[in-house]
Amino acid sequence: MSAMQWEAVRASAQWAAYGDALGFITELTDTAGVRRRIGHDEVTTTVPWKRRIGGRYGRDMPLPAGAYSDDTQLRLATSRAIRGDGEFDAEAFAKIEVVAWQAYALGAGRGTKAAATGLMRVEAKWSQNIFATKAARYVDIGGNGAAMRIQPHVWSARDLTNWDHITRDVVRNAVSTHGHPRGILGAVLHAVLLAHTLDANELPGPKQWRPAIDWLEQVPDVIARDDELAYLWLPTWTEAAGTDFRSAALTVADECRTAFEAVDSATPLTPETYTALVERLGGFDDATRGSGTVTTVLAAVLAYAYASSPEAALLLAANTLGSDTDTIATMAGALLGAVTAAPPPGAVQDADAIDSEARRMWDISRGRETATFAYPDLLRWSPPKATLDLVGHTPNGPALAGLGTLTPVGTPTPGNQATYVWGTLPFGQSVLVRARPDLRPLDEHLLPGDVRQPRTRQSADAAPTDQQLLFDTPTSSAVTTDQGRLERGAARGTLSERAHRPGPPTLEEIVQGLARNGFPPEQVGRALLHQMGSGRYGVERAAALAGLLARAYQSEQERPG
Repeated sequence: MSAMQWEAVRASAQWAAYGDALGFITELTDTAGVRRRIGHDEVTTTVPWKRRIGGRYGRDMPLPAGAYSDDTQLRLATSRAIRGDGEFDAEAFAKIEVVAWQAYALGAGRGTKAAATGLMRVEAKWSQNIFATKAARYVDIGGNGAAMRIQPHVWSARDLTNWDHITRDVVRNAVSTHGHPRGILGAVLHAVLLAHTLDANELPGPKQWRPAIDWLEQVPDVIARDDELAYLWLPTWTEAAGTDFRSAALTVADECRTAFEAVDSATPLTPETYTALVERLGGFDDATRGSGTVTTVLAAVLAYAYASSPEAALLLAANTLGSDTDTIATMAGALLGAVTAAPPPGAVQDADAIDSEARRMWDISRGRETATFAYPDLLRWSPPKATLDLVGHTPNGPALAGLGTLTPVGTPTPGNQATYVWGTLPFGQSVLVRARPDLRPLDEHLLPGDVRQPRTRQSADAAPTDQQLLFDTPTSSAVTTDQGRLERGAARGTLSERAHRPGPPTLEEIVQGLARNGFPPEQVGRALLHQMGSGRYGVERAAALAGLLARAYQSEQERPG
């Protein structure tokens, strides 16, 4: 295995954000719309522009050069949820990051937004966000909203050839919002193609596409080897979907094979032949434009064809109007950046914050102990029922639930039902938040561990009043940017429960042992209590163990004498 270089990870992150920023300008519009947004018919680099925010009756908001969409927003959220020891905190990602993201989402897809709303339910978990509304059904969400954000799992991987481990974390990430195998397996396919790129320092072509697609057929086995996926997510998914995941995965793998077979790698990929390929794969159709697999295939083909011209590749993706411009460009950018030493040629918003997270991912891949974001305590996490209240006021001024204090940049813009304002989070990320003009108090348990007010008489005196005008002067001095930075979360973000522990028996092995002993009540009780006290997912694991025990016990009772 070759050593992944820091510059490759850094450039992959920056080019991914640059592709997103280019394609965001042209997303879901026509030539006249592009002209209204930037004054030209085509995008040639990142520039300041205006976009309608808040739907048809929203406001036209100015966006800075290099402004990125939900693709990069959720990629940064994924990165923060990877702990300093390399463990992905799926529950914090789903219950805190995705929920908080609703306050600042830009260009978000319907499926991911519906999933985020589902995760606000108290009973929802990363592994059990099964929902069905008039707008969307969990098991039908197969868009690219997962594939576009999972690169940090590859950047932080200690062994790029261990597709099993990368796949486990990618699937855990994807299933919190996406329930259709296209959304899940599209994310896995992009991850293993990026892993090959970083490992071999070459963009994967037809010879590498084949084993990557073959790997998709192994994903059900990866799921079966992971307790939370096998015993918490899979049974619930199977019941909701009414089908077998293994057969569904084989169908999706065959779809990807067929899609790659439509590519004539011997013919140059010109704007005309790329447009024809997008059309052949359904990339212009409303029903399939944002498919997790179609987008992954198009990004891989584009990156391979333009290995020596990354800028041309991203401009082609961004200017192919009617396709999923930003996501194809961001995923192609992640691949191309991994083999490109130079930074992107245009401005990227929050370039320093993107660098900081990329560096943390690379440090994790080298086995160095790094900082962990100090998320609020999930046992006390109860977000506001209304997304407008995710931004509230605290003794330290305005704050965004889950992520910390919010320093306003610019003047608030009143909208139809909300007020919009640009702000900066403690770790340097810029967000255009949607909030009430009169902020309501934000419970201290919704703030990261390193920015909560100390419990003293002084803090009681500074308790927030019932309402505060949006971004009034705070009633006490705000936490400094340095104090609130991600690195300061290391002390409170202790190592994952599983970090340095030898592998425990799987739930299936525990059940087999209890069955061999005749299900003695004391041993069964001890096993359940042990699971309940086994860390972050203790209650879920105990519930999964109880279900397995019940099935095994019933099977034993029904066995003939």
